[in-house]
Amino acid sequence: MSENLSVLVVDDNLSMAEGLRDVLELEDFVAYGVNSGADALVILDTHPVDILLTDVIMPEMDGVALYMATRKIHPKLTTILMTAYSADDLIQKGMEAGIQTVLNKPVDIGLLLSLLSVYKRMVTSQ
Repeated sequence: MSENLSVLVVDDNLSMAEGLRDVLELEDFVAYGVNSGADALVILDTHPVDILLTDVIMPEMDGVALYMATRKIHPKLTTILMTAYSADDLIQKGMEAGIQTVLNKPVDIGLLLSLLSVYKRMVTSQ
């Protein structure tokens, strides 16, 4: 793990992914922003990532499918889902698979930063 936590933001709305990436970079996170599950997998193969922050509803590969794909290679990667839609069945599937946090969109930046701060404290105290 790097000195600063690294966060990969995945949202099919590239402006959303890049906007969150920019906010996280201002808060001293190493951040990446991509607009597809396929692009996320490339980043995960080439860069160390501590937290995956992904939209639930995306074309081709939804956020839960992305989480399931990453678990095989990065079993300790913390994943946070974000959603603007009622995707109860999909979210339930993700929670049954191990996802613990779901944020509603638009994302409350203060809440997100608080969650990331807690995660950082947990990691650095180990």
